[in-house]
Amino acid sequence: MKTISKSIGALAFALTAMLLPACDLLDKADDVSFNATLDEDIAVAKPNEGTNVALSETIALDARDQNSDINKYAKKITGFKIHKLSYKITSYDGVAGCTFTGEISFGDVSTSSPTVAAVITNLNLQEAYTSGEEFDIELDPADVKAVQSLLKSDKAVNIYITGTLSQTPVYFTVKVILDVNVEADAL
Repeated sequence: MKTISKSIGALAFALTAMLLPACDLLDKADDVSFNATLDEDIAVAKPNEGTNVALSETIALDARDQNSDINKYAKKITGFKIHKLSYKITSYDGVAGCTFTGEISFGDVSTSSPTVAAVITNLNLQEAYTSGEEFDIELDPADVKAVQSLLKSDKAVNIYITGTLSQTPVYFTVKVILDVNVEADAL
């Protein structure tokens, strides 16, 4: 009788040992992963004539408003992975040769100050608009992780543009683009 009890116990232990990894695989099998492009336009209007004019604009990018899948899985998102951060000048009207020097920054939507910044130096706004070029935002890996963490916790991030315009009047739009992969639990 003891031998049968020991055999049943050993069999139960072996089955449990085999099933635990299978449960983990089943848990991961229902995970969802998809790519999304999140973008936000920041309109800048500086109608008065001037030189070395300060610029400070902030806008919130809410991922739930941008992608129906993000909205659908919002409470089950386990992470964002940023593939690319970039910006593009999508409209321009103003003084020829106006340049921008400053930063594009990212921060928590619940605060009013940025935590992660990328420097832009002497960007000719009219040339950038005419060329249609999309410029990469270079961040170190720790800063990329910080933006990913902000997106994961709030599903949103504030975008800041601060710096100096060489001359005004000027009106332009900057589109900030985040190409991301989203991971979520389906259940």
